[in-house]
Amino acid sequence: MGGRDIRKSGILAVLLLSGMLFISGCAENAQDNETGPVEEGVAPAESATPAAMEEVTEPEVGADVEGLISSHEEDFLIGGGEVTIPGEGEPEQDNETFAEDRAQGNNQTIIQTAEGAGYATFASLVRDAGLEDTFNKGGYYTVFAPTDIAFNSLPEGMLDDLRNDREKLKRLLTYHAVNGEYRAHALENMNSLTSLETGELAVNATADGKVMIENATIVEPGITAENGVIHGIDQVMIPSGI
Repeated sequence: MGGRDIRKSGILAVLLLSGMLFISGCAENAQDNETGPVEEGVAPAESATPAAMEEVTEPEVGADVEGLISSHEEDFLIGGGEVTIPGEGEPEQDNETFAEDRAQGNNQTIIQTAEGAGYATFASLVRDAGLEDTFNKGGYYTVFAPTDIAFNSLPEGMLDDLRNDREKLKRLLTYHAVNGEYRAHALENMNSLTSLETGELAVNATADGKVMIENATIVEPGITAENGVIHGIDQVMIPSGI
């Protein structure tokens, strides 16, 4: 074979190889055009097969989670705050107990408390009448204690006469006390009370929100003692016959 024939054969081989590469490139471009570029972060189309979707399973609830549930059915956590079912832990009626106030530490009797609160004349008269044990060991009581100013406002000589007549003094002092405990706002809804002296005490609420016992006005309500409560009043109440 001559040199010309060899050159023709080489050119033909080059052309054939070039043609094959061209055809292969066209096929790849056509496939790329059909599928299009895949953008990062694009969610799969709705027509994607289930096999292409990631399977999502709910986490199992373990014993640790169950341990977080409170055993008290009345307590719930809503927005971070504790809610208690109504009726649970409510305070007792006002005329039955002052336990929540006593929890603050006042363990003094009525007479000790009255004296410490500035009702020295009332406490002194209770001792003169021999009623200290009655007020200290009995109860619970609600005591309407006149201020020292109220006792000093009595007619001249009346206080000395009471000190010298123990029976009248007892009647006067027991007229200022009733069985049971009553807060001032509980008294607002009452019309009367029966004193230890067995006399009836009229109870009235004034238009300006004050409470009156007979002709006396409560000026210092809710002084809590171990065995009762004291309301300071601005006048001495005089039972009939004194």
